[in-house]
Amino acid sequence: MTSHASIAAAPAPEGALSDRIVDIIRRSILRGMMLPGQHLTQTGLAEDYAISKVPVREALKQLHAEGLLQHDRNRGYFVAKLSRSEAMELYRMRRWLEGELLRTARWPTKAELKRIKGCFDIISRPRTLANRENWMEALTQARELMFGLSPHKTLLREAMRLWTLTDRFRALLPDDASVTGEKAMYDALVAQDRDALLAAYEKDRDRIEQLLSEMFDMMPGYWAAD
Repeated sequence: MTSHASIAAAPAPEGALSDRIVDIIRRSILRGMMLPGQHLTQTGLAEDYAISKVPVREALKQLHAEGLLQHDRNRGYFVAKLSRSEAMELYRMRRWLEGELLRTARWPTKAELKRIKGCFDIISRPRTLANRENWMEALTQARELMFGLSPHKTLLREAMRLWTLTDRFRALLPDDASVTGEKAMYDALVAQDRDALLAAYEKDRDRIEQLLSEMFDMMPGYWAAD
C-alpha cells in the first residue's frame, strides 16, 4: 500500500495524484480498513496525504461513481454501506464459477504446490488488524494460483472480478474466523483427489457464508436497507 509520505514526496500532476488517492482509498475500503458508514472529509484526507484538496475532491467523486462512497450534500462523503442481498448473490455466483474452475483444473506441479502452501500457511492463521494487509494479499495469491490451474480463463477473469466485489465482506468477518478448510484443500491437491478437493471447497464455502449470515446480525450498522 502506498504510504502518505510517498504521495507527498513524489511530485505529480493533480490528475495522477487523484488516481493514486483513488487506488489507496479503494484498497482501504475493499480490505476493510475503511468501514461502512465511515465519514471521509476532503480536509482530513488532504492533511493525511499532505496534498491539496483538489485531487482529493476528484478522487472522492470517482469513488462515488464506482459505488464505494455515498454522498450527502450537507454532510459529505461516507463509505457505502453493504447490501445483504448483493452479498448473497455474489457468493452464489462465486460458488458456481469456482466449482467449475476446480472441476476442470489440472494438478499443480511441485513448485506450484509449494507456492500454494505458502499462501495457505498465512491465511490459515487468525487474521488480525496488524496482519490484515498481508493476509488479504495471500488470499488473493492463493485464489489466483489454485483457480488459475483451470484452462477456462474467461471464467477465471469473471471469478477475479467477483473476488474484488466480495473482499469487502470477507475483510469484515471476525478476525479469528479465517481458519480451517485451507489444509484440507491443499491435502486434496497433493493427493490429486478431485472429490476431496471439491468437498473441502464446498465445506469452506458453507463456513464463510454462515459467518457472513451471522455478521448481518452482529454488525447492523454496516448494512443498507435492501
